[in-house]
Amino acid sequence: MNLFGEAFDDLNEVLVRQPFDAMSTAERLQVVQIRALLSISQELSRIHHDGINPEYDSGH
Repeated sequence: MNLFGEAFDDLNEVLVRQPFDAMSTAERLQVVQIRALLSISQELSRIHHDGINPEYDSGH
């Protein structure tokens, strides 16, 4: 199960039905919160796969 993909698809489906410009302030805040959570999820996944700082070489 890919919850990230499902959440991303669900968010896009909502935004197709009701564009961001037409939303109330509360609805916009919820969209922004979901986007932030998806961003955090994506970053944690990258860290899980690549490490905290894969470009850092400690010389070992």
